[in-house]
Amino acid sequence: MKTKLLLLLTICLMSFGMNAQINSVALVGEAAGGWPPNPQPIDYVDQNQLTQLDADNWEIQNVTIAAGPCKLRANNAWSGAGFEWAGAFPTAVGTSSGDIIVPVAGLYTVTLNTTTGVYNFIPGTPLPIVKLIGTSVADVNGLVLAPFATDTFRATNVTLLDGTGQFDIDGSVFGENSFPTGTLTGVADNIPVVAGVYSAVTINISTGEYSFDLAPLTPPVSIVGEGAGGWPPFVGDDPNQMTTTDGVIYTLNGLTLTTGPIKFRQDNAWTINWGGTAFPAGTGVPGSPDNIPAIAGTYDVTFNRTTLEYSFTVPTVAIVGDGAGGWPPFAGADPNQMTTTDGVIYTISGLTLTDGNMKFRQNNAWDVNWGGTTFPAGTAVFNSPNNIPTTAGIYDITFNKLTLEYSALLLSTRGFQSSNFKTFPNPTQRSWNFVSTSSKNITSIQIVDVLGKNVISITPDTTTATVDASSLTNGLYFAKVTTASGTETVKLMKN
Repeated sequence: MKTKLLLLLTICLMSFGMNAQINSVALVGEAAGGWPPNPQPIDYVDQNQLTQLDADNWEIQNVTIAAGPCKLRANNAWSGAGFEWAGAFPTAVGTSSGDIIVPVAGLYTVTLNTTTGVYNFIPGTPLPIVKLIGTSVADVNGLVLAPFATDTFRATNVTLLDGTGQFDIDGSVFGENSFPTGTLTGVADNIPVVAGVYSAVTINISTGEYSFDLAPLTPPVSIVGEGAGGWPPFVGDDPNQMTTTDGVIYTLNGLTLTTGPIKFRQDNAWTINWGGTAFPAGTGVPGSPDNIPAIAGTYDVTFNRTTLEYSFTVPTVAIVGDGAGGWPPFAGADPNQMTTTDGVIYTISGLTLTDGNMKFRQNNAWDVNWGGTTFPAGTAVFNSPNNIPTTAGIYDITFNKLTLEYSALLLSTRGFQSSNFKTFPNPTQRSWNFVSTSSKNITSIQIVDVLGKNVISITPDTTTATVDASSLTNGLYFAKVTTASGTETVKLMKN
């Protein structure tokens, strides 16, 4: 009994704490006039603010809900002091797990209980039925326009004929004599419509302004979402615009994602969009409330607007050149393929180079490649005519495809045998001991990390040496040990 009372008290205190932090609640999203800007100004205040009825309950009456997703959020913020609620339509216990609400367009009273998280979209007075009618519309019943924003109705991806057009608003017919834009005069004139495919037909029933927006031959498709730099709205067109030559196959190479939800959307608007549940490949679902769960990395993206199949693939990077076994073409994929776990850091271990030249190239083709002028380290140049000069030896090579930094860590050179010295203990917790077995002094020892950065250097000039590793973080290191016979690099581990 005591345990139950304590649990009840804890819940009450948690609820009180949450409510005490909620100063405002608003309805945001494409369905409610647009998402908050990204980045958001410090003094930004959401539109469509709910009125607080009591400690728990909030309400907004007679709000026009258009096509597209929305959420409820508190304190004009997404994080920190912010809370959010989303889920099924028209009612659910809202969560902040990345869900969205996908409502049916109409006029609603929206309520929220901030303690239970329960929200409701309660239908209000029916919105007017708005249609485009006339000989330009193939359907004799007319083309219905859906609510888009307050007093604004829109139809998208519309094919019209040469002919006349008028707007029917709840049975009252209005027209004009200008095209593709104009303002209704209250007279049933005929709009002279030109045949074509239109991305949108829009009418504001309060001002009478209308427009017919001709669709591009290849509509733009972009990738948006928390995992792709943020959700709309953006200043101008969406970032992450994909490219296409036929309006069917869309591609975007080198897209860097973070772990988070994403979607494909067309025409820089929510009218046409595709979600999904699978990553890195799947089939998009038109207007789906589900977001594609992206995983951090850099990808080449392909989307088929006909079949809706999509894929996010990590580009390959290989090392080619006369200093790395030869220049293309090769039979099949390039040799010397590097490995990566995130599409950013690429590595290859134990690669034998000769005196010559090399380049990094992507996807076994010359479309994307990187050259340079310095060795064993430097910053590569995209599609540079310069080749990176190589020095004979065996190397561990690292390439960062974002910063374009590369480094080649020498493991061994000709004439140096690993029997020339011993290293112990390895792994170590405190220090490594180096002992020359050839009676030749160890002239220098350099300890470098996996990125090629020199972290410790000593010049013992004796047959034995100790390197204090206590200040190093745990992980993999390399020791470049030099004697009169040459230089060899060995792998070390700090535990």
